Amino acid sequence: MAWRRFGGSSSVGDAKAIDVSDLAAALGKWTFSADELTELATSLRRRHSSILRLRPELVAASLELSLAPIEWYSFGYRPTDPLARPSRWLPFAAGDYYLQDAGSLLALAAAELDSQRWHPANLVCDLCAAPGGKASAVAEQLGPAGFLLANEPIRSRLPALVHNLARTGSDRFAISSRDPADLASELPGCFDLVLVDAPCSGQALLSRKRQSTTAMQSSQIEHSAARQRRILSSAKSLLRPGGRLVYSTCTFATAENEDQVNWMVDELGMTVDPVDRLQAYASDLAPASYRLWPHRHSCAGSFAASLRRGDEAVERRTYRTQPSVKVERDLRQWFDFSDEAHRWFGSNANLYAIPSDAPEWVERVADQGCEIAYRTGKVWKPSHAAALRRSGPLRSQQAIDVDATQARSYLAGSPIPCTLRGWSVVRLHGRPLGWIKSDGRTGKNHLPAASRFANLDSGR
Repeated sequence: MAWRRFGGSSSVGDAKAIDVSDLAAALGKWTFSADELTELATSLRRRHSSILRLRPELVAASLELSLAPIEWYSFGYRPTDPLARPSRWLPFAAGDYYLQDAGSLLALAAAELDSQRWHPANLVCDLCAAPGGKASAVAEQLGPAGFLLANEPIRSRLPALVHNLARTGSDRFAISSRDPADLASELPGCFDLVLVDAPCSGQALLSRKRQSTTAMQSSQIEHSAARQRRILSSAKSLLRPGGRLVYSTCTFATAENEDQVNWMVDELGMTVDPVDRLQAYASDLAPASYRLWPHRHSCAGSFAASLRRGDEAVERRTYRTQPSVKVERDLRQWFDFSDEAHRWFGSNANLYAIPSDAPEWVERVADQGCEIAYRTGKVWKPSHAAALRRSGPLRSQQAIDVDATQARSYLAGSPIPCTLRGWSVVRLHGRPLGWIKSDGRTGKNHLPAASRFANLDSGR
Protein backbone atom coordinates (compact mmCIF):
# COMPACT_ATOMS: atom_id res chain seq x y z
CA MET A 1 0.00 0.00 0.00
CA ALA A 2 1.34 3.41 -0.90
CA TRP A 3 1.17 5.75 2.05
CA ARG A 4 1.69 9.48 1.85
CA ARG A 5 0.58 12.40 3.92
CA PHE A 6 -1.86 14.52 1.93
CA GLY A 7 -1.22 18.23 1.99
CA GLY A 8 2.52 18.04 2.69
CA SER A 9 3.95 19.52 5.87
CA SER A 10 2.03 21.03 8.75
CA SER A 11 2.70 24.51 7.37
CA VAL A 12 0.56 23.91 4.26
CA GLY A 13 -2.43 26.19 3.84
CA ASP A 14 -3.21 28.83 1.28
CA ALA A 15 -5.11 32.06 1.65
CA LYS A 16 -7.50 31.44 -1.24
CA ALA A 17 -11.18 31.64 -0.47
CA ILE A 18 -12.97 28.34 -0.84
CA ASP A 19 -15.12 28.18 -3.96
CA VAL A 20 -18.65 27.28 -2.86
CA SER A 21 -19.33 25.22 -5.99
CA ASP A 22 -16.12 23.22 -5.41
CA LEU A 23 -17.18 22.62 -1.81
CA ALA A 24 -20.65 21.47 -2.87
CA ALA A 25 -19.14 19.01 -5.36
CA ALA A 26 -16.70 17.70 -2.73
CA LEU A 27 -19.49 17.05 -0.24
CA GLY A 28 -21.12 14.64 -2.68
CA LYS A 29 -24.55 13.46 -1.52
CA TRP A 30 -24.62 15.82 1.45
CA THR A 31 -26.53 19.01 0.64
CA PHE A 32 -26.94 22.38 2.35
CA SER A 33 -28.95 25.45 1.52
CA ALA A 34 -27.01 28.11 -0.36
CA ASP A 35 -26.71 30.25 2.76
CA GLU A 36 -25.46 27.41 4.96
CA LEU A 37 -23.01 26.25 2.29
CA THR A 38 -21.54 29.75 2.25
CA GLU A 39 -21.38 29.69 6.05
CA LEU A 40 -19.53 26.36 5.95
CA ALA A 41 -17.07 27.66 3.34
CA THR A 42 -16.33 30.67 5.52
CA SER A 43 -15.91 28.56 8.66
CA LEU A 44 -13.31 26.37 6.93
CA ARG A 45 -10.91 29.33 7.02
CA ARG A 46 -11.51 29.98 10.73
CA ARG A 47 -9.24 28.29 13.27
CA HIS A 48 -10.90 26.83 16.36
CA SER A 49 -9.11 26.75 19.71
CA SER A 50 -8.01 23.42 21.13
CA ILE A 51 -10.00 21.90 23.97
CA LEU A 52 -8.86 19.93 27.02
CA ARG A 53 -9.38 16.17 27.19
CA LEU A 54 -9.00 15.40 30.88
CA ARG A 55 -7.72 12.20 32.37
CA PRO A 56 -10.69 10.02 33.35
CA GLU A 57 -9.79 10.16 37.05
CA LEU A 58 -9.95 13.96 37.08
CA VAL A 59 -12.94 16.28 37.11
CA ALA A 60 -12.85 19.80 35.79
CA ALA A 61 -13.35 21.31 39.24
CA SER A 62 -10.17 19.66 40.52
CA LEU A 63 -8.08 21.78 38.13
CA GLU A 64 -9.52 25.05 39.43
CA LEU A 65 -9.92 26.24 35.85
CA SER A 66 -12.88 27.89 34.17
CA LEU A 67 -14.13 25.22 31.77
CA ALA A 68 -17.32 24.35 29.91
CA PRO A 69 -18.16 20.72 28.98
CA ILE A 70 -18.09 19.38 25.42
CA GLU A 71 -21.56 18.08 24.62
CA TRP A 72 -20.55 14.87 22.84
CA TYR A 73 -17.73 13.62 25.11
CA SER A 74 -17.81 13.81 28.88
CA PHE A 75 -14.03 14.10 29.41
CA GLY A 76 -13.74 17.08 27.03
CA TYR A 77 -13.86 20.73 28.12
CA ARG A 78 -13.47 24.16 26.54
CA PRO A 79 -11.81 27.07 28.34
CA THR A 80 -14.48 29.71 28.85
CA ASP A 81 -11.91 32.50 28.47
CA PRO A 82 -11.28 33.02 24.72
CA LEU A 83 -7.78 34.32 25.52
CA ALA A 84 -6.84 31.28 27.63
CA ARG A 85 -3.55 29.53 26.82
CA PRO A 86 -3.95 26.02 28.31
CA SER A 87 -0.72 24.89 26.63
CA ARG A 88 1.09 27.20 29.08
CA TRP A 89 -0.62 25.96 32.22
CA LEU A 90 1.23 23.82 34.75
CA PRO A 91 -1.48 21.10 34.80
CA PHE A 92 -0.84 20.51 31.09
CA ALA A 93 2.88 20.13 31.66
CA ALA A 94 2.08 17.69 34.47
CA GLY A 95 -0.01 15.55 32.12
CA ASP A 96 -3.46 16.29 33.52
CA TYR A 97 -4.96 16.80 30.08
CA TYR A 98 -4.34 16.46 26.36
CA LEU A 99 -4.97 19.30 23.90
CA GLN A 100 -6.81 18.54 20.67
CA ASP A 101 -9.58 19.76 18.41
CA ALA A 102 -13.05 19.13 19.81
CA GLY A 103 -14.02 17.34 16.61
CA SER A 104 -11.49 14.58 17.18
CA LEU A 105 -13.40 13.59 20.33
CA LEU A 106 -16.26 12.30 18.17
CA ALA A 107 -14.40 9.05 17.45
CA LEU A 108 -13.79 8.55 21.18
CA ALA A 109 -17.49 9.14 21.81
CA ALA A 110 -18.36 6.61 19.08
CA ALA A 111 -16.06 4.10 20.80
CA GLU A 112 -17.91 4.94 24.04
CA LEU A 113 -14.74 5.35 26.07
CA ASP A 114 -16.66 7.61 28.44
CA SER A 115 -19.67 5.32 28.95
CA GLN A 116 -20.55 2.21 30.93
CA ARG A 117 -20.27 0.17 27.71
CA TRP A 118 -16.50 0.63 27.77
CA HIS A 119 -14.62 -2.46 29.00
CA PRO A 120 -11.21 -1.73 30.58
CA ALA A 121 -10.12 -5.27 29.67
CA ASN A 122 -10.48 -4.62 25.93
CA LEU A 123 -7.71 -5.51 23.50
CA VAL A 124 -7.53 -2.49 21.21
CA CYS A 125 -5.71 -1.72 17.97
CA ASP A 126 -5.41 1.88 16.80
CA LEU A 127 -4.50 1.14 13.21
CA CYS A 128 -3.42 4.66 12.12
CA ALA A 129 -2.41 5.98 15.51
CA ALA A 130 -0.13 9.04 15.13
CA PRO A 131 0.02 11.58 16.61
CA GLY A 132 -1.68 9.75 19.46
CA GLY A 133 -4.80 11.69 20.46
CA LYS A 134 -7.07 8.66 20.34
CA ALA A 135 -4.41 6.12 21.34
CA SER A 136 -3.51 8.08 24.47
CA ALA A 137 -7.20 8.31 25.44
CA VAL A 138 -7.47 4.52 25.18
CA ALA A 139 -4.26 3.94 27.13
CA GLU A 140 -5.52 6.11 29.99
CA GLN A 141 -8.64 3.97 30.32
CA LEU A 142 -7.28 0.43 30.08
CA GLY A 143 -7.55 -1.76 33.14
CA PRO A 144 -5.18 -4.49 34.35
CA ALA A 145 -6.32 -6.95 31.66
CA GLY A 146 -6.53 -4.54 28.73
CA PHE A 147 -3.88 -3.76 26.14
CA LEU A 148 -3.35 -1.34 23.25
CA LEU A 149 -1.41 -1.85 20.05
CA ALA A 150 -0.80 1.58 18.51
CA ASN A 151 0.17 1.08 14.87
CA GLU A 152 1.50 3.86 12.65
CA PRO A 153 2.66 2.86 9.14
CA ILE A 154 4.51 6.14 8.51
CA ARG A 155 7.71 5.93 10.56
CA SER A 156 8.38 9.66 10.44
CA ARG A 157 5.22 10.14 12.52
CA LEU A 158 6.27 7.76 15.32
CA PRO A 159 8.07 10.30 17.59
CA ALA A 160 4.86 12.21 18.33
CA LEU A 161 3.01 8.96 19.03
CA VAL A 162 5.76 7.72 21.38
CA HIS A 163 5.79 11.06 23.21
CA ASN A 164 2.03 11.22 23.72
CA LEU A 165 1.70 7.62 24.86
CA ALA A 166 4.55 8.10 27.36
CA ARG A 167 2.68 11.07 28.85
CA THR A 168 -0.21 8.78 29.82
CA GLY A 169 1.99 6.95 32.34
CA SER A 170 0.50 3.64 31.20
CA ASP A 171 2.45 0.41 30.83
CA ARG A 172 -0.23 -1.40 28.82
CA PHE A 173 0.69 -0.51 25.25
CA ALA A 174 3.08 -1.35 22.45
CA ILE A 175 3.86 0.49 19.21
CA SER A 176 4.21 -1.04 15.77
CA SER A 177 4.83 0.38 12.31
CA ARG A 178 3.22 -2.10 9.92
CA ASP A 179 1.19 -1.85 6.78
CA PRO A 180 -2.39 -2.68 7.88
CA ALA A 181 -2.59 -5.66 5.52
CA ASP A 182 0.63 -7.12 6.96
CA LEU A 183 -0.60 -6.58 10.50
CA ALA A 184 -3.93 -8.24 9.70
CA SER A 185 -2.18 -11.33 8.32
CA GLU A 186 -0.09 -11.50 11.49
CA LEU A 187 -2.89 -10.92 14.03
CA PRO A 188 -6.21 -12.13 12.58
CA GLY A 189 -9.17 -12.05 14.96
CA CYS A 190 -7.20 -10.67 17.92
CA PHE A 191 -8.94 -7.43 18.90
CA ASP A 192 -12.13 -6.40 20.66
CA LEU A 193 -11.93 -2.89 19.19
CA VAL A 194 -10.12 -1.48 16.17
CA LEU A 195 -9.91 2.28 15.65
CA VAL A 196 -9.36 3.51 12.09
CA ASP A 197 -8.76 7.24 11.90
CA ALA A 198 -8.10 6.90 8.21
CA PRO A 199 -5.83 8.97 5.96
CA CYS A 200 -8.23 11.21 4.06
CA SER A 201 -8.46 14.29 1.89
CA GLY A 202 -8.36 16.34 5.10
CA GLN A 203 -10.89 19.03 4.34
CA ALA A 204 -11.36 19.76 8.05
CA LEU A 205 -7.65 20.59 8.30
CA LEU A 206 -8.08 23.72 6.18
CA SER A 207 -8.94 25.72 9.29
CA ARG A 208 -5.65 24.68 10.90
CA LYS A 209 -3.61 25.52 7.79
CA ARG A 210 -2.55 21.89 7.47
CA GLN A 211 -4.19 21.37 4.10
CA SER A 212 -4.79 23.30 0.89
CA THR A 213 -7.89 23.67 -1.26
CA THR A 214 -6.70 20.71 -3.34
CA ALA A 215 -8.55 18.71 -0.66
CA MET A 216 -11.70 19.53 -2.65
CA GLN A 217 -10.45 17.87 -5.84
CA SER A 218 -12.31 14.75 -6.93
CA SER A 219 -9.05 12.95 -7.76
CA GLN A 220 -7.82 13.32 -4.19
CA ILE A 221 -11.16 12.25 -2.72
CA GLU A 222 -11.31 9.16 -4.96
CA HIS A 223 -7.71 8.22 -4.17
CA SER A 224 -8.37 8.56 -0.44
CA ALA A 225 -11.56 6.51 -0.63
CA ALA A 226 -9.80 3.64 -2.41
CA ARG A 227 -7.01 3.63 0.17
CA GLN A 228 -9.52 3.72 3.02
CA ARG A 229 -11.27 0.60 1.71
CA ARG A 230 -8.00 -1.30 1.72
CA ILE A 231 -7.38 -0.24 5.33
CA LEU A 232 -10.92 -1.08 6.40
CA SER A 233 -10.66 -4.58 4.92
CA SER A 234 -7.59 -5.15 7.07
CA ALA A 235 -9.32 -3.65 10.10
CA LYS A 236 -12.14 -6.17 9.82
CA SER A 237 -9.63 -9.03 9.69
CA LEU A 238 -8.05 -7.83 12.93
CA LEU A 239 -11.37 -8.04 14.82
CA ARG A 240 -12.55 -11.02 16.80
CA PRO A 241 -16.08 -12.27 16.00
CA GLY A 242 -18.46 -9.62 17.28
CA GLY A 243 -15.61 -7.12 17.67
CA ARG A 244 -16.18 -3.44 17.09
CA LEU A 245 -14.74 -1.07 14.49
CA VAL A 246 -14.83 2.71 14.90
CA TYR A 247 -14.09 4.51 11.65
CA SER A 248 -13.33 8.23 11.59
CA THR A 249 -12.02 10.92 9.26
CA CYS A 250 -11.30 14.64 9.32
CA THR A 251 -13.02 15.31 6.02
CA PHE A 252 -16.56 16.04 4.81
CA ALA A 253 -16.81 14.17 1.48
CA THR A 254 -19.60 11.58 1.47
CA ALA A 255 -17.39 9.30 -0.63
CA GLU A 256 -14.93 9.05 2.27
CA ASN A 257 -17.54 8.81 5.03
CA GLU A 258 -21.07 7.43 4.69
CA ASP A 259 -20.29 5.67 1.41
CA GLN A 260 -17.56 3.74 3.23
CA VAL A 261 -19.99 2.69 5.96
CA ASN A 262 -22.48 1.40 3.40
CA TRP A 263 -19.63 -0.37 1.58
CA MET A 264 -18.55 -2.13 4.80
CA VAL A 265 -22.10 -3.33 5.34
CA ASP A 266 -22.66 -4.45 1.73
CA GLU A 267 -19.22 -5.79 0.83
CA LEU A 268 -17.59 -6.77 4.13
CA GLY A 269 -20.74 -8.08 5.80
CA MET A 270 -20.40 -5.87 8.85
CA THR A 271 -23.34 -4.71 10.95
CA VAL A 272 -23.89 -1.20 12.23
CA ASP A 273 -23.76 -0.52 15.97
CA PRO A 274 -25.56 2.77 16.73
CA VAL A 275 -24.49 4.98 19.63
CA ASP A 276 -27.74 6.26 21.08
CA ARG A 277 -26.34 9.31 22.84
CA LEU A 278 -24.86 10.60 19.54
CA GLN A 279 -28.25 10.69 17.84
CA ALA A 280 -28.18 14.50 17.74
CA TYR A 281 -25.20 14.27 15.36
CA ALA A 282 -26.51 11.38 13.22
CA SER A 283 -26.14 11.41 9.46
CA ASP A 284 -29.14 10.62 7.24
CA LEU A 285 -26.90 9.04 4.60
CA ALA A 286 -25.77 5.93 6.52
CA PRO A 287 -26.72 4.23 9.80
CA ALA A 288 -24.57 4.56 12.94
CA SER A 289 -22.74 7.48 11.32
CA TYR A 290 -22.17 10.86 12.96
CA ARG A 291 -20.91 14.26 11.86
CA LEU A 292 -19.65 17.47 13.41
CA TRP A 293 -19.51 20.65 11.33
CA PRO A 294 -17.28 23.69 11.94
CA HIS A 295 -20.11 26.20 11.42
CA ARG A 296 -22.42 24.33 13.81
CA HIS A 297 -20.24 22.82 16.53
CA SER A 298 -17.26 25.17 17.11
CA CYS A 299 -14.64 22.69 15.95
CA ALA A 300 -12.75 21.80 12.80
CA GLY A 301 -15.32 19.11 12.00
CA SER A 302 -15.18 15.32 11.85
CA PHE A 303 -16.96 12.08 10.97
CA ALA A 304 -17.23 8.84 12.95
CA ALA A 305 -19.12 5.57 12.57
CA SER A 306 -19.56 2.44 14.69
CA LEU A 307 -19.81 -1.09 13.24
CA ARG A 308 -19.33 -4.69 14.33
CA ARG A 309 -17.92 -7.79 12.75
CA GLY A 310 -20.33 -10.69 12.47
CA ASP A 311 -20.04 -13.85 14.55
CA GLU A 312 -18.51 -15.89 11.73
CA ALA A 313 -15.60 -18.07 12.78
CA VAL A 314 -12.10 -16.64 12.54
CA GLU A 315 -9.05 -18.83 12.11
CA ARG A 316 -6.88 -17.69 14.98
CA ARG A 317 -3.13 -18.20 15.04
CA THR A 318 -1.20 -19.66 17.94
CA TYR A 319 1.56 -17.50 19.38
CA ARG A 320 4.47 -18.25 21.63
CA THR A 321 5.75 -15.62 24.01
CA GLN A 322 9.20 -14.54 22.85
CA PRO A 323 12.10 -14.99 25.30
CA SER A 324 12.78 -11.83 27.30
CA VAL A 325 15.98 -9.97 26.63
CA LYS A 326 18.57 -9.71 29.36
CA VAL A 327 17.75 -7.16 32.06
CA GLU A 328 20.67 -4.85 32.73
CA ARG A 329 21.78 -4.80 36.34
CA ASP A 330 21.65 -1.00 36.37
CA LEU A 331 17.86 -1.20 36.38
CA ARG A 332 17.85 -2.31 40.01
CA GLN A 333 19.65 0.89 40.98
CA TRP A 334 16.74 2.92 39.62
CA PHE A 335 13.60 0.80 39.97
CA ASP A 336 11.74 -1.53 42.28
CA PHE A 337 10.30 -4.40 40.25
CA SER A 338 9.90 -8.16 40.14
CA ASP A 339 11.10 -10.17 37.16
CA GLU A 340 7.84 -12.12 37.14
CA ALA A 341 5.73 -9.00 36.60
CA HIS A 342 7.31 -8.00 33.29
CA ARG A 343 8.43 -9.17 29.90
CA TRP A 344 11.39 -7.31 28.41
CA PHE A 345 12.22 -6.65 24.78
CA GLY A 346 14.39 -4.27 22.82
CA SER A 347 17.89 -3.94 21.42
CA ASN A 348 21.42 -3.09 22.48
CA ALA A 349 20.35 0.56 22.69
CA ASN A 350 16.78 0.52 24.03
CA LEU A 351 14.93 -1.59 26.57
CA TYR A 352 11.12 -1.83 26.79
CA ALA A 353 8.89 -3.52 29.35
CA ILE A 354 5.36 -4.84 29.06
CA PRO A 355 3.25 -6.54 31.75
CA SER A 356 3.74 -10.29 31.96
CA ASP A 357 0.05 -10.81 31.16
CA ALA A 358 0.23 -8.85 27.88
CA PRO A 359 -0.90 -10.80 24.78
CA GLU A 360 1.60 -13.39 23.57
CA TRP A 361 1.91 -11.76 20.17
CA VAL A 362 3.21 -8.39 21.37
CA GLU A 363 6.92 -9.00 20.82
CA ARG A 364 6.26 -10.41 17.33
CA VAL A 365 4.91 -7.11 16.02
CA ALA A 366 6.11 -4.39 18.40
CA ASP A 367 8.86 -1.97 17.47
CA GLN A 368 8.59 -0.09 20.77
CA GLY A 369 6.75 -0.06 24.05
CA CYS A 370 7.08 1.91 27.24
CA GLU A 371 10.83 2.54 27.23
CA ILE A 372 12.58 1.72 30.48
CA ALA A 373 16.23 2.44 29.66
CA TYR A 374 18.44 3.52 26.80
CA ARG A 375 22.18 3.34 26.19
CA THR A 376 24.57 6.11 25.23
CA GLY A 377 27.95 4.61 24.42
CA LYS A 378 28.46 1.94 27.09
CA VAL A 379 26.31 3.65 29.71
CA TRP A 380 22.68 2.78 30.36
CA LYS A 381 20.35 5.50 31.64
CA PRO A 382 16.72 5.42 32.83
CA SER A 383 14.22 6.61 30.22
CA HIS A 384 11.87 9.56 30.53
CA ALA A 385 8.87 7.30 29.82
CA ALA A 386 9.82 5.17 32.83
CA ALA A 387 9.80 8.24 35.06
CA LEU A 388 6.23 9.01 33.95
CA ARG A 389 4.83 5.60 34.89
CA ARG A 390 1.58 5.94 36.83
CA SER A 391 0.40 2.34 36.70
CA GLY A 392 1.92 -1.12 36.88
CA PRO A 393 4.38 -2.64 39.34
CA LEU A 394 7.57 -0.89 38.15
CA ARG A 395 8.42 2.08 40.38
CA SER A 396 11.44 4.36 40.77
CA GLN A 397 13.66 3.74 43.81
CA GLN A 398 13.75 7.43 44.70
CA ALA A 399 11.46 10.43 44.21
CA ILE A 400 11.30 14.00 45.44
CA ASP A 401 8.22 16.19 45.74
CA VAL A 402 8.39 19.81 44.61
CA ASP A 403 6.08 22.81 44.81
CA ALA A 404 4.69 24.71 41.82
CA THR A 405 7.57 27.19 41.68
CA GLN A 406 10.20 24.43 41.72
CA ALA A 407 8.16 22.45 39.17
CA ARG A 408 8.16 25.38 36.72
CA SER A 409 11.91 25.76 37.12
CA TYR A 410 12.45 22.04 36.56
CA LEU A 411 10.11 21.91 33.55
CA ALA A 412 12.02 24.80 31.98
CA GLY A 413 15.16 22.64 32.08
CA SER A 414 16.90 24.07 35.15
CA PRO A 415 18.62 22.06 37.91
CA ILE A 416 16.86 21.99 41.28
CA PRO A 417 18.05 21.42 44.88
CA CYS A 418 18.03 17.78 46.01
CA THR A 419 19.58 16.15 49.10
CA LEU A 420 19.29 12.63 47.66
CA ARG A 421 22.06 11.02 45.65
CA GLY A 422 21.68 9.38 42.27
CA TRP A 423 18.61 9.20 40.04
CA SER A 424 15.25 10.44 41.38
CA VAL A 425 11.87 11.17 39.85
CA VAL A 426 10.57 14.71 40.35
CA ARG A 427 6.89 14.83 41.36
CA LEU A 428 4.31 17.58 41.69
CA HIS A 429 1.35 16.61 43.91
CA GLY A 430 2.08 12.98 43.09
CA ARG A 431 2.33 13.57 39.36
CA PRO A 432 5.68 12.40 37.91
CA LEU A 433 7.50 14.97 35.77
CA GLY A 434 10.88 13.39 34.92
CA TRP A 435 14.35 12.51 36.20
CA ILE A 436 17.12 14.34 37.96
CA LYS A 437 20.54 12.99 38.91
CA SER A 438 21.79 14.48 42.13
CA ASP A 439 25.11 14.70 43.98
CA GLY A 440 23.31 15.32 47.29
CA ARG A 441 23.05 19.06 46.76
CA THR A 442 21.90 19.78 43.20
CA GLY A 443 19.75 17.67 40.94
CA LYS A 444 20.96 17.82 37.34
CA ASN A 445 17.99 18.11 34.99
CA HIS A 446 17.44 15.12 32.66
CA LEU A 447 14.19 16.26 31.11
CA PRO A 448 14.22 15.70 27.31
CA ALA A 449 14.05 18.87 25.22
CA ALA A 450 10.68 17.83 23.75
CA SER A 451 9.21 17.64 27.25
CA ARG A 452 10.35 21.07 28.46
CA PHE A 453 8.07 24.05 29.00
CA ALA A 454 9.94 27.34 29.02
CA ASN A 455 7.03 29.78 29.29
CA LEU A 456 4.51 28.38 31.75
CA ASP A 457 2.10 30.95 33.19
CA SER A 458 3.02 31.71 36.78
CA GLY A 459 -0.61 32.00 37.85
CA ARG A 460 -1.55 28.43 36.92
